[in-house]
Amino acid sequence: MTKRSIVALLAALLLAGASLSARQAQTATGQVIGVVRDPSGSPLPGATVTLSGPATSQLLTAVTSVNGEFQIARVPPGTYVMNVRMAGFFPFTQSDIVVRADVRTQLLPTLACCPPGPAGLVDRAEPATVRVRITTSLGNIDVEIDMAHAPVTATNFLKYVDAGLYNGGRFYRVTREGNYTPTPPNRPLMEIIQGGIDPSRRSEAFKAIPLERTTVTGLKHVTGVISMARGNSADTATSEFFILLNDQPSLDMGGKRFDDEQGAAAFGKVVTGLDVVRKINQEPINPQSPQQLATPVVIQSIARVK
Repeated sequence: MTKRSIVALLAALLLAGASLSARQAQTATGQVIGVVRDPSGSPLPGATVTLSGPATSQLLTAVTSVNGEFQIARVPPGTYVMNVRMAGFFPFTQSDIVVRADVRTQLLPTLACCPPGPAGLVDRAEPATVRVRITTSLGNIDVEIDMAHAPVTATNFLKYVDAGLYNGGRFYRVTREGNYTPTPPNRPLMEIIQGGIDPSRRSEAFKAIPLERTTVTGLKHVTGVISMARGNSADTATSEFFILLNDQPSLDMGGKRFDDEQGAAAFGKVVTGLDVVRKINQEPINPQSPQQLATPVVIQSIARVK
């Protein structure tokens, strides 16, 4: 073998090794393990543990064993939100869980038991849906928040509700025929109302949440659906939300309303008051900024309906 051929062979071997290392780095994953317990420290079998985050488009799920243990393998490196649910206990949420390649991340969630009911029985866990009432200067809108299918987004919204941060907020943006220029097929006519907290309270907003994609939640952007507003990046939703007045598959995962095709996070639907949504949508607009209302519609309060 000549000196030139030996050098070529060594170069090829080095290149192959580098390629293999790169592929291994790309496919390396971590594990999330732990034990779910009740307040007394006893393990809870049968609890459902889920992980969601931008590193995967799927909801990673495990059910605890008889010893309360769970293990979620092959977790792509990234930052996740964990949700734990079990009948008879309040849901548990933990954010900013960092998973690294080839590392076992251990978590030890404790589920708080529900308060006694009027009959001396323990209430069940927070229901799969929670109804809230949006009280506005033009009427009320009742919305059913879907805790079962969109736990991360629903929990985030209810944090703002329970903290009273939407009280004194406003609906300020509408899109409709006449003030929105459609560019089909990617961006057809969109009819929405959008609102959020009082701008003067934005410093009180919570940290942005990971996007729950519609391929994970199974919820679609159809008439009456409430969804979180987001920026150009997927994981940027905080307090702003919008309600749809027409079907918008362009906002679902894979739709081209957003350049990244990740869509928005639907998390509930209007059950009564869609006529109020239409009324808000038809309010006079600001000639200088056609998608802004001339006078924002005040959100007097958003509160749970008992």
